[in-house]
Amino acid sequence: MAKDKKVKVKKEKKPKTKQQKWAIGLGIALLALFVITFGAKLAIMPNSPLYSSYALAIMPKSVETTFDEKELVLYVEKNKDYDRTKEQPLEAFRVYYYENNDASGEKIYLENGTSLKGEKNESNLMVLQFLANATITDGIIRKVINRILLVLCLLLIPYFIFVWYIIWSIRYDKKKELKQE
Repeated sequence: MAKDKKVKVKKEKKPKTKQQKWAIGLGIALLALFVITFGAKLAIMPNSPLYSSYALAIMPKSVETTFDEKELVLYVEKNKDYDRTKEQPLEAFRVYYYENNDASGEKIYLENGTSLKGEKNESNLMVLQFLANATITDGIIRKVINRILLVLCLLLIPYFIFVWYIIWSIRYDKKKELKQE
């Protein structure tokens, strides 16, 4: 008796249908949006190296304040000399103002980059005014990111179940074909 050798013939791949292309594109888009949104959530965490840049971006450009009966417009910028390992988080920013509110003049930085000392030797942390104004925007951004992540999870779960079902049905059909031969 001669053994019949089965020769595996490479089957031609069927071209993907329009629906399959859309399903693959949708899956890739959902997954990419999820990764980008989750990455953004991680980037705005307070212990993130990008947090000071994020905080500066959502801070108001200027804050008006009265100090020693003098109207001042304060501005904030990133402290280029800031070292996260040695300094406090508030020192990541430098607050300054212009003499007589003339923006063409020289920047006058506050003591330690954060404090004004007046006639009564009071010290006010001016960075906190900027951060307090930024917390409203931060809260909105965090809520939006959390809701986007929730919606993406709710969309990805049925999508992955659908993909699992398609793969399972293809395998089931192949097993059925092999049994019939």
